[in-house]
Amino acid sequence: MARIEKNNKEPLVPKKRKTSSKGNLWLLRLNVFICFLSLTCYYASTVRPEKFWIAGFIIFLIPVVQFVLFLFTFFWLSRKPFFAIFSILTLLLGFRFIQSTFGWHFIKMEPCRQFKVMSFNAKTFGGMDKAKQNENEVCSKMVKAFLESKADIICVQEMFDNPRSTTFNTIQKLKRGGYKHIYFSKTGTMRWGASVGMAICSKYPILSRKVIRKVDGSNNQIIRAKIDIEGQNLVVINMHLQSIFINEDELDGKRLKENFWSSASNIAVKLKLAFQARTQQIDELLANTLNEELPLIIAGDMNDTPYSNAYLRVRDSFQNGFEEKGAGFGITYNGPIPFLRIDNQFANNRLKFTRFKVNRDIPGSDHFATEACYEFAK
Repeated sequence: MARIEKNNKEPLVPKKRKTSSKGNLWLLRLNVFICFLSLTCYYASTVRPEKFWIAGFIIFLIPVVQFVLFLFTFFWLSRKPFFAIFSILTLLLGFRFIQSTFGWHFIKMEPCRQFKVMSFNAKTFGGMDKAKQNENEVCSKMVKAFLESKADIICVQEMFDNPRSTTFNTIQKLKRGGYKHIYFSKTGTMRWGASVGMAICSKYPILSRKVIRKVDGSNNQIIRAKIDIEGQNLVVINMHLQSIFINEDELDGKRLKENFWSSASNIAVKLKLAFQARTQQIDELLANTLNEELPLIIAGDMNDTPYSNAYLRVRDSFQNGFEEKGAGFGITYNGPIPFLRIDNQFANNRLKFTRFKVNRDIPGSDHFATEACYEFAK
């Protein structure tokens, strides 16, 4: 009986090995497919959306495929290490996207030496929100956070000011707090006296100011100021690139379920138009910054991910604060779509980043603020 049992068990061993080998083969095929998909996504990020607008959607897959490649890498290293080479090489080819996704600078050794810049989309300080117009908490808390940040320069997107109001007289409050030099580029002024737009607020003198891009009726602008910091001139660009204008109710699960195709197509059209508009805006931005001989900072709300053609074109010419000194994922969007880093600070090589962080403590906006410390390069 013992021999019979042994003979009955022996044929089971090769069957298991055969099944295991077949499973590994299918996983390897899937792995190679993901590698080719990743390379396609990498290439899509180099394509201008007005030439091939679908590329703007393809780049959304970059963090997904790279995460899958990481899983394959660890899987093959534990089973068949040679097969891990496909995932590793593909990840190395897309290393710039890994850098823009995750920051490794968790130990902050360098002090904030010369000056500090904050950038924040303030969502009009609650002034255009009917539910908050009778509250002074949102506006007051934002201004208080600005003052407590001890930033020397603040770039504000979606600025709001009403000099007739004791609640929303934002500029007056900031000037009393030490920001005596404010460049407020107004998009429009309402009948009751309130204005919206963009602002560069500085504790140092503003020597000149200029509008690089401005369209009537749009709060998406690019403005420029030259600031004197103790005898050293600095150029600060405040940008607010094309918004997508997707309302929160359009992302509501119930609405998407009931009218999926119409809702999805509407969102897709808005994304397409925004991709194309931002490409043109980046053209204008780079035309006004690439040949700048002074130390230069570009800060603001890009409304685009670190995998986009818009981001990469700026990143190819300038340092990025998060990539230089950031930690973690650096998420800056505080809205219904998670894990988005759409607010940035860039600088040319005449400046050095010494600190960078995302400030999540300012209430009342669907964005988090970015804060960076700089020193002039020797």
